[in-house]
Amino acid sequence: MQCLVNGARGFVGRGLLRSLAAAGHTGTATGRSGLPDLPAGWLGGVREAVLAGQTLPNPLPDVIIHLEVRQDEGFRGVSPGDEMMKINVDLTRQWLDWAARQGVRRFVFLSSIMAVSPGPGKRFEDALPETSDTYGGSKARAEALVREWALGDAHRIAVILRPAPVYGPDEGTNLEAFVRRVIAGRPSLLGAGLTLRSVVSRANLGAAVAFCLARAELGCTVYNVTDAVPLSSAELAATVASVAAAPRPRSVPMWLARLFAPVGDAVSAVLGRGLPISSARLREATTPTDFPCERLLRAGFVHPQSTREGLEELVAWVRKQPPTGRR
Repeated sequence: MQCLVNGARGFVGRGLLRSLAAAGHTGTATGRSGLPDLPAGWLGGVREAVLAGQTLPNPLPDVIIHLEVRQDEGFRGVSPGDEMMKINVDLTRQWLDWAARQGVRRFVFLSSIMAVSPGPGKRFEDALPETSDTYGGSKARAEALVREWALGDAHRIAVILRPAPVYGPDEGTNLEAFVRRVIAGRPSLLGAGLTLRSVVSRANLGAAVAFCLARAELGCTVYNVTDAVPLSSAELAATVASVAAAPRPRSVPMWLARLFAPVGDAVSAVLGRGLPISSARLREATTPTDFPCERLLRAGFVHPQSTREGLEELVAWVRKQPPTGRR
């Protein structure tokens, strides 16, 4: 299948191109600038030139896979007119309009589990959209645009994928700081770490995208994309420790974390980066993110990688990298 993958320079995009190429797909990968080191059968393009019609993929794509995202301002209360909303909402609209003009009838949108409102228990695909968090709200608004686009033509196929935090052996991965703390024997948990944490390896996410390309369900379908079995923070830490032959994961008592969180917030404001103990970390440690991928499994998807296998890759990669200043 001919694909147009935008936002292909990022952590998810780099891995996805390899997954699609391995599955026999070809096409064009776009970014804000040119993309080096593309797989065989893939060409690079500049996002603005393609959107403006100055250059067109030849042949035209069968499907657009929209990855490009801005999330680093999601906790700063940016207004709807700022860069995050422009990228997450307005850019999605531009690609949907481009698809309509070029007659492309398939669209895959990588959203986020943060596009739905948090709550206790399992969060399935029909959960209410997020409205309070700026980043999650922007993804929810983009999802609404994709649904509207799908309804505009009875022959269109749209898929919304909501991945959990994505990890893997590459720059930009989630869980790197967490893995580093476990390996070094530093406290990696707040409290007992019993809160469930949905995550997804980049290999599993790439396989899920390729799986959806092989299906042709008219209208708009939404899938949670996570590893097969959700683990608690303590179970994730224990798995990392086992893989890395590291000491048993250590934790900070919750009462102590609550006491020092305001101090962490103040220091973070001065340093401009997050610390292991902060109000944000407390919310993360106590808010479950259990997003079952049962709908995807019922459709026939099989995870190519277990969480342990994904963490083995991540641990091996982290050990090859120099220490960083990341959280």
